Amino acid sequence: MRGIRVVELEIHGPQGPRVIDLDHAFVAVYGPTNSGKTSLSDAISYCLGQKVEWRLAFSKYVTLCVLRIRIGENDYILRRPLGRGGTEIEIFNIGHELITRIPVKSDKHTPGPTFSDWILGELMLKDVIDSDEIRALNSRTARLTFNDVWPYLYRMQSEIDRQIILHAGGRDGARRALFELLFGLSDPKARLLDARLKECRRSATEQERILRNVQAFFTDTGTPPEKSAAEQEAALREMERVTTALQHCRAAITEWEKTRRDLRAQCESAQQAWHRASATLDRARAAQHAHPGNAAHPPQPGQRRLPICCPVCSQEISPERAGPTQCVLCLQKAVKSTPTTVAKQTAPVPMDLGRAEEELTRASTVLTQALKALEDHGATDPEKTRLAVVELTGQQSAFRERIKQLAAGIAHSQRLQELRAGVNAAQEESEHLKHEIATLEQQKGQREQILSEIEERLHKEITKIAPPWFNGSVQLDRERYLPLVDGQSFTQLGGGVKAAINVAYSLALLRHTVTLGTAEKSRLPCFLIVDAIRKNIGSNDVDKEFSARLYWSAFAAGDALLELGLGQVIVLDNDGPPEKVSSTKAFKSIKLTHEEPLIPGVSHADTGEDPLA
Repeated sequence: MRGIRVVELEIHGPQGPRVIDLDHAFVAVYGPTNSGKTSLSDAISYCLGQKVEWRLAFSKYVTLCVLRIRIGENDYILRRPLGRGGTEIEIFNIGHELITRIPVKSDKHTPGPTFSDWILGELMLKDVIDSDEIRALNSRTARLTFNDVWPYLYRMQSEIDRQIILHAGGRDGARRALFELLFGLSDPKARLLDARLKECRRSATEQERILRNVQAFFTDTGTPPEKSAAEQEAALREMERVTTALQHCRAAITEWEKTRRDLRAQCESAQQAWHRASATLDRARAAQHAHPGNAAHPPQPGQRRLPICCPVCSQEISPERAGPTQCVLCLQKAVKSTPTTVAKQTAPVPMDLGRAEEELTRASTVLTQALKALEDHGATDPEKTRLAVVELTGQQSAFRERIKQLAAGIAHSQRLQELRAGVNAAQEESEHLKHEIATLEQQKGQREQILSEIEERLHKEITKIAPPWFNGSVQLDRERYLPLVDGQSFTQLGGGVKAAINVAYSLALLRHTVTLGTAEKSRLPCFLIVDAIRKNIGSNDVDKEFSARLYWSAFAAGDALLELGLGQVIVLDNDGPPEKVSSTKAFKSIKLTHEEPLIPGVSHADTGEDPLA
């Protein structure tokens, strides 16, 4: 438990700064409407990182708020300007040395610690209500910040007769969770274990859902998971056999096709040789027909060769007369080459008829042999091998698909085993966590005992103020931790009654914390601001006595803090303290008037919002 005390408030207005001394356990601020009372409490709230709906005069004329506070034994100076500069708060020590400049809230552009993190750390609450482990385990849970703590410490004038600590808002769940943490109903370790328990249960539920899907898979396929592995092993062996046979068949077909291509090439070469030999024989016969004596009477050894006719130009050939510019067969000049990419064709030199016939005979024999070899090779066409390849390919595809199905079954089987183990482990961990939480609950103390103590304190506070309509029945709702007075909930009460019960509830929580002293059973900071403590209470004698008792109850709480040496109660109201309180002179009084308002020379009559609040 730590206390907060506002030591001093400094407001920079058009006539310079105004310093307000607030250093006391009980501070009474009073004055007529529109004299600046609410603006004073809003300035304190603003310096503590809260969003404020400013009076128009404040937002128009005030440029800076400086707050000196005491948290525990440490004093700090908080500076927060209005307007655009209000997104950050500067924190100084008592010697005016800058400790840090920290944003009011973080966003994607400015991640990191915020003012809420800093002040929760100073109040020793960060590990309680803002555990990183808890938020990491359950990121969907709204994060608790100092903004959730502040409604416990400040009863706004606009809310005091409408709701208790924002219980009617969208953060009621956060309010209940914070109540449990502040008053020892929920230990941080238990909260962490509870978050882990929820995660284990969620994980077990998800794994059970997947487990049902996997079991449905085996039901649909008709293959039990224990048989999938054996069947896959057999299918893999068959797949290997088929693949090997297929490779042999394809290799045989490839070799046969290669041999056939070679034989066809030999046939084509033999046909070309036969056509050349046939053409040579035709030329030789043509030459014999033109000079029949040449072939019949070849020259004798030692006898001069007789001239023969050139088959090209039909002239006599005289080798002695051939020159470099003449044809090798006749006296005609060689044809000059022309600029073409095609090679010049020269007429083949005809051989004698006998040699031409021999060449043709050899070419015919070679061609006949090549054609015979090609025909014999064609008779070995591997048609059956091709059919076998088609069949084996089909078997290979079927085995591959089956292996794929079996692999999925094996994977599902392994997943099934993992899921079963995961579900069992999650259930075991859940039981273990339940046992640990139960142990912590026993060590922490009885929840009902704590709530009964708070309920008893609330009954004392309401009995002390003695509302005229009170019949003596006070209970604390065990589910929502809100008061039930004479069997009625807060929303069923009247306006003035609501304000009084709200104040009594806040004082009961504060006094419960003070009663525990420095023990760690309650973590609520010892600090309370009540704006318009006697709101909606009538002006007859009975109501005046009732409001005086309510005011005295608040003063008594401040006096208890004074004895404890920490914390503060600040009460704001139109009227000053009642005679019973004034006679003690054990408080600090701040009086505001229209002539001397909070901001000298500025009227507080109009209202408006800070542009950047």
